[in-house]
Amino acid sequence: MASTTLDESVRSPAWLRYLRQLWQRREFAWYLAMGKLRARNASTALGLLWWVINPLLLAGIYFFVFGVILNTRRGDPNYLAYLVSGLFVFHYTSSSMTAGANSILSGSKLLVNLNFPRLILPISAIIEAGVGFLVSIVVFFALIIPLSGSAPSWGLLLLIPAFLLQTSFNVGLAAITARLAVPFRDIDNLLPYLLRLWLYLSPIIWPISTIDNAPAWAQRMMLANPLYWLLEIYRGALLGRVITPTAWWLASSWAIVVLVVGVTAFVRREGQMVRYL
Repeated sequence: MASTTLDESVRSPAWLRYLRQLWQRREFAWYLAMGKLRARNASTALGLLWWVINPLLLAGIYFFVFGVILNTRRGDPNYLAYLVSGLFVFHYTSSSMTAGANSILSGSKLLVNLNFPRLILPISAIIEAGVGFLVSIVVFFALIIPLSGSAPSWGLLLLIPAFLLQTSFNVGLAAITARLAVPFRDIDNLLPYLLRLWLYLSPIIWPISTIDNAPAWAQRMMLANPLYWLLEIYRGALLGRVITPTAWWLASSWAIVVLVVGVTAFVRREGQMVRYL
């Protein structure tokens, strides 16, 4: 019987065996993420609430500068909800990328002493960021929706597929940054600037109507931004706006492509990571 099981294991594709190993260690990934979350928030008085406070503070600054002084909102009565929802979504992705870049280096002792799929470390970083993001969604309902005057509807159920798509997208990005951070330690210094550029190139601070008068090349560049389509889905669910089929199709395509590329690049090189630590 044991021989039969071994033969089946040998005959199964390598990627399938890897997925089985990940699934078998799912509790390890969860406890690792929760341990980091508790350790990160143990030294602060507000703890996990900082995951919510940070984007809210940024929203206050951007709302005053762009919404009041520069009048970027252009008469949008829900601009505050539009801004905050975009910042929360972006914060989930940016936190996932940053945590992914640090996951291998911070877990170097585990890599040296334990045998497990190295992808567990970026995945645990995504779990940690995902918990914070889910908390932020609750705060969004509690604070922003009453201020914006929009009422909850059945469209909120669309948050479930939106969250799954973004999480898949974030896993791929975290795997890429984790893969790059091991041989290239400078990625930690470069990443904040790349994320800030991505923030300004995404329809978060500025309304989507801004690109209507932009040059054709700028419009194509904006439409090639995966966050553009994820934001359309989230805002459709949260603010009751129309979600086009194109948004679903392109957001799903981006999530699948980035997930496959990121995970493949990471797994192919994970056996060589220890030599750089």
